[in-house]
Amino acid sequence: MLHAHATPQPAPRAARPAAAWLRAAVALGLGAWLAGAAAHTPDLQAPPLDATAPLTPAGVLAPNAVSRAAPASSAAARAAVAPVPAQRVQLRGDAGTPALTAYWFLPREGATPRALPVVVALHGCGGLLAQRAPRDGSLAPTGADTADVAAGLQQRYREYAHWLTERGYAVLMPDSFSARGKPHGICAEPLDNRAIDDRTRRADALAALRWVAQQPAVDAARIVLLGWSNGAQAVLATIDASRPWPAGTPLVERAVAFYPGCKRAVQQHSFRLRSPLLLMIGGADDWTPATRCAMLQSAVQARQPGARFRLEIFPGAYHGFDGTSELHRRTDVPAAAMRKSQGVTVGGDAVARVAALAQLDSWLASPDP
Repeated sequence: MLHAHATPQPAPRAARPAAAWLRAAVALGLGAWLAGAAAHTPDLQAPPLDATAPLTPAGVLAPNAVSRAAPASSAAARAAVAPVPAQRVQLRGDAGTPALTAYWFLPREGATPRALPVVVALHGCGGLLAQRAPRDGSLAPTGADTADVAAGLQQRYREYAHWLTERGYAVLMPDSFSARGKPHGICAEPLDNRAIDDRTRRADALAALRWVAQQPAVDAARIVLLGWSNGAQAVLATIDASRPWPAGTPLVERAVAFYPGCKRAVQQHSFRLRSPLLLMIGGADDWTPATRCAMLQSAVQARQPGARFRLEIFPGAYHGFDGTSELHRRTDVPAAAMRKSQGVTVGGDAVARVAALAQLDSWLASPDP
């Protein structure tokens, strides 16, 4: 069954529940509302849904969280996020592919069933590492198991690792860029000149899927593939059923794509889904326009009437809406050049963030997405 929860219109369905949730939060008291609003994953004891900045395990909405803007105190709030213990591991790819560093996060001991569902999370074009991290990605010795291992990762990814492990998921975050000499990203590179393209990132994702399936604590039948922006494009490439699937690679049970560029998949004319897909994007995104993703959904629906492709468009939200940074313009990316150097808009949106995390929680919890 095809899920079409939002279309590129002024008031898509995804936005209306968010406003209601926020009004309820104000009326009932934010802490009490959060405690009652949690969606629980089957067989997992998930904490209350905390969908504001940062993705803390037991925080309370800031007084200004009903604003579309990122909270003014987001820098201080981000610093308060509890560290997530992680292990730094190596992924071996196919011939010609360098060994990749990846970061492996596990839920607290005793918090989940023995066989863990797992999320393979793919970073965006800015890379996995924060700008202050070592350029070679050498944050800690391979195999070290400590919160410090993840200290050099971008805040967004550390927050999501915490959010997901608190819900009982193991999380693997491969670094596609450091081993290839680009630890801090490829955003400014012309699209046609990128050595790290969708094929490269798909190969990395497949290597990550094989790695997690070999881990004794993992349920290989419950693998989620998630990505942001350039990593979300890699999600689309990975679950494209028109491409061959390598033997010995576990299937993706369900996929999540945050604001991917959908243009190439639309132009492909043969794109089909191998796994159920939740795609979330801002209606005002001027870097990766939502209209193209709506076109992709329509094309998939025509080719695959039974495909499960759920599209959520959040009106007024820009690229990176699930983050906490202030809105700002970027003129250093190819999309900005195509817009005559006017730049693209990037930054968090508190309303869309609340709605998107609720959608993600629901998507992960559903026995049949």
